[in-house]
Amino acid sequence: MTVLFPDRLETDRLRLDVVDPASTDASEHYEAFADDPDPETVYEYVLVSEPTTPDESRVFVENAGSNRDDADAVTYAIYLTGDEPMAGTLAGTATLFVEWDREAASSAIVLRKPFWGRGYSGERAGALLGLAFDRLDLAHFGVSCVAGNDRSKRAIEKYVGAHGGRYDGRLRHAHAIDGEPVDLHWFSISRSEYLAATADVD
Repeated sequence: MTVLFPDRLETDRLRLDVVDPASTDASEHYEAFADDPDPETVYEYVLVSEPTTPDESRVFVENAGSNRDDADAVTYAIYLTGDEPMAGTLAGTATLFVEWDREAASSAIVLRKPFWGRGYSGERAGALLGLAFDRLDLAHFGVSCVAGNDRSKRAIEKYVGAHGGRYDGRLRHAHAIDGEPVDLHWFSISRSEYLAATADVD
């Protein structure tokens, strides 16, 4: 079987290991998120729910593996490395979704609260952008956040701007969370913008 998505991505401070039934311990995923000090805040603005049983984490891992096999998406477990506080700890998960007919990708992240405010989201985004544009040869990358999630909006603005992208606008009633419609802020980066922004980066 040909694998489009690599098993591991690495940045200066992070290691992203693919979530797959063959290599991922579902109990680690469950225990990490069950131990988060404020799960309601972590999941307030995301379109997935926290795992409430080990079996829900097992299903999460199996679904991630199936999506990778089908080349629809890849999910990575985010670990801190080097001299980072709590190095080796599972900090969250990140997913890259691919729509091959549109030559486009989008991404999502669930980051545990103890790891907020350290720039990890942007660092993870840089790794996924490299995967989307340099390895998968896609033409477009999009990312959104729920209106009202000002922390995520600021983080996205920072890394999208650093990679040449822009804010495209607010999409009204674009999704629903717990049965309630929500607006999304949408950002995008084209391949040409990304290449121009990273041309002088070693």
